Amino acid sequence: MHALPNAIAFRDPRHGVMGSGWQTRCAAANSFRCRAGGTISLTSNAGRTWRVVLRTPRPVVSVSLVLGTERAVLDDGENLSSADGGRTWVPAAPVSDPEDGPPCMDSWFVAVAKTSGWTWAICTGEPGVGNVDKSVYRDVFGRWQRVAWTPMVGQGRGHGGISTYGYPAGIAMAADGFGLIWESRGTLYVTRDGGFRWTALPRIAVPELDFGDSVAAIPGGIAFVLLTRSQARRLIVTHDAGRTWVLVHRWG
Repeated sequence: MHALPNAIAFRDPRHGVMGSGWQTRCAAANSFRCRAGGTISLTSNAGRTWRVVLRTPRPVVSVSLVLGTERAVLDDGENLSSADGGRTWVPAAPVSDPEDGPPCMDSWFVAVAKTSGWTWAICTGEPGVGNVDKSVYRDVFGRWQRVAWTPMVGQGRGHGGISTYGYPAGIAMAADGFGLIWESRGTLYVTRDGGFRWTALPRIAVPELDFGDSVAAIPGGIAFVLLTRSQARRLIVTHDAGRTWVLVHRWG
């Protein structure tokens, strides 16, 4: 059984790392012979082809770049790191959160995106019936500023262009202020001004059909997005800050 991708990260427009592994298929197979393993793969041609560099005993659920070092996390919490562009991997300690974390650590959902000079966070309240309130913050010289707010009905008037519909799954930002929010049940949102204004992309990620898995944002308006539809996954890319998109690779 082929492992499907769960997460992506790109160092530049051509070189990226991908983590895979799909426990759902093993559970559906109901077979002791089915091993819920995973892989770490590399691409050097902008995601068109991938080469497996490591097979893991558990699915890889997260990959990222932290201070120029590739990081991977398995579904049991094990951490791996690579200091040579992803070619070799060794066990690593988890990355600890800074003491001055996001201003909403007690929220229902919190995701953070860090660049060389800025940090963003998205936070939500308790979800219900496909809707949830959402707040986007940016760390401005050590102080958190709420740059977008989507309240539920009766909680006030929001700003920033994000709908209450859909459950956020993550936020990815580039140092120049270009970034995306991806959701389950909802859609993709793109910002080109550091998070103050967000534009929905329902034709690219169709609500209730496409579910966001992972996003990598690169300065210059380049982003790679991994989406799931009916247990098939596809990798798409934009080179013009989300205005147009091209299919790169499909799995399943």
